[in-house]
Amino acid sequence: MLCVGPLRSLRHKRHRSRVAGQAHVGRHTIKRKDNMNLQEALTAVVTRLETVSSVQGAFLSGSLVNEYQDEYSDIDLGIATGNSAKAFNNAFTLRHELLAAVGQPLHSFDRGWGHCKMIAALFGKSQFPPIGLEIDIIFSQLRYVSEQMPYSEYRIILDRNGKLQPALAEMSQPKTRQEIESEIISHLKWFPFYVHDALTACKRGDEFQVQSLLEEIRKLVFFAAAARYGKQVYGSKRAYRYLSTYERPILEDAYRRSDEDMVGQLAEMYFECLMELKLKREIRDIVENTRTILRELL
Repeated sequence: MLCVGPLRSLRHKRHRSRVAGQAHVGRHTIKRKDNMNLQEALTAVVTRLETVSSVQGAFLSGSLVNEYQDEYSDIDLGIATGNSAKAFNNAFTLRHELLAAVGQPLHSFDRGWGHCKMIAALFGKSQFPPIGLEIDIIFSQLRYVSEQMPYSEYRIILDRNGKLQPALAEMSQPKTRQEIESEIISHLKWFPFYVHDALTACKRGDEFQVQSLLEEIRKLVFFAAAARYGKQVYGSKRAYRYLSTYERPILEDAYRRSDEDMVGQLAEMYFECLMELKLKREIRDIVENTRTILRELL
């Protein structure tokens, strides 16, 4: 059945915000798009999914389910099929039809991992002004649904037999402390190489390579900064949320500067973030050992 909630009320009642030019998705309000807003796009897809017997449920993830939703949000949609290859293949075969319910994508491609397959599509700004819309639809059998977007928040929008909620329960569980510590150990193995190579690129005056290596260093800084709050960040997207008022200007400056001093500042910031974590003694020893190595490099 379609889950009771904001999506259903919008779908059947076609609510409009009291503010002209706006519409609701979930518990948030966003600016309306001229041809189709996010809610209408979701409604079109879910309406089609309801008629597909091999589909057990569907859920949203990404910024549409948290406080970071805005008019530029993508649609990250997970689809759970019955627990058979036939049900899975039947649903995945309909991927282009689901996109067609929204409109004609400018570009799309398929990819897969583990027990999941996905289609990613881009729609143009003429249909979704001002910059177009990305829709990612991930498919898996119900028993593998937690592999779709691990460690992510979600909101169920279709649950035919009430089986999706328990299947998703472990997906939003944060990584364990042991998993985070294992990643930090892996990062520490690579960190001195990133620093050395960045310094080498500085000496050579290769600013393109310096920035490439600084980005690898920044990723590790962001990961360590977020880990202080029990969160995971991969890359730089919204990583600023976990930076202090002292750290943020330095990171912003790192996108404008490509010199040895900046390499050193980022390295020092990385270790300061790590030292704020309550790591096991043996991992703290690895941190200190790596820091000693970098003193020789810097």
